[in-house]
Amino acid sequence: MAKSRTPNQAPSGFSGFIQKNSDHVRLIMWVFGFLALVGLAFGGHALLNRWFDRYPIQQIQIVGELNNVDKGVLKAALTPYVSENFFTVELDKVRETAESLTWIDYADAKKEWPNTLVVELQERIPVANWGKKHFLSKKGEIFLAESVQPKANLPTFIGREEQAAFIAERYAKMQEILTNVDLKIVTLELADRFSWQAQLHNGLVLVIDEKNSLEKLKRLTTLYPLFSEKQKQQLLKIDLRYENGLAIKWKKNHGDTDAA
Repeated sequence: MAKSRTPNQAPSGFSGFIQKNSDHVRLIMWVFGFLALVGLAFGGHALLNRWFDRYPIQQIQIVGELNNVDKGVLKAALTPYVSENFFTVELDKVRETAESLTWIDYADAKKEWPNTLVVELQERIPVANWGKKHFLSKKGEIFLAESVQPKANLPTFIGREEQAAFIAERYAKMQEILTNVDLKIVTLELADRFSWQAQLHNGLVLVIDEKNSLEKLKRLTTLYPLFSEKQKQQLLKIDLRYENGLAIKWKKNHGDTDAA
């Protein structure tokens, strides 16, 4: 007599077929699911881009006092960001672009709804001309300023780049001493063997060695007021590289000089 089976029991052959091919079925379903997600992602990405395009950067606002920055160069550097949209513009890149300009010391960027990119800029502050084409910044950086002339209201320093901070420090101390007799340093040069040469606003040149240089300069300020105004006008160079004295070179009426 044949064995009875329940109505829901599948024949053994069909059940084996399903079990044998279940891995293939799951793989096919996974592939179709993945393709569906890819299609949805691409469609969603395109839709998101169309939505982003509705909010472009329309203006760039510059904040900060700018005296030396070339406005044309600045505009050319930042204009490409106008084509960006409000949500995806990369503020770090904006900052890097601004700080790549010669005169920019620091930059920051932020967005203001709905269409404005705000760029805050701080210029490098020059404290001296460095040679003929460079400047020395307040932070002690030597930088090239293309198409910018040396500033007449700043002193000019000459020396090796690694000596910049030392020259700036010595200038401040020398100028403080000379101010007592109304003399102003126009150019300060540190030559080899630490010999200083300072050209003053009235054309007088001072030569000082490094040994006790400030004390020697103070000694000059006690003697300088003893010269008459006519004598001061005839002074060409004063050599202070002596322990207990100095040497003076005078102008001649016809423009030559005598040593004394």
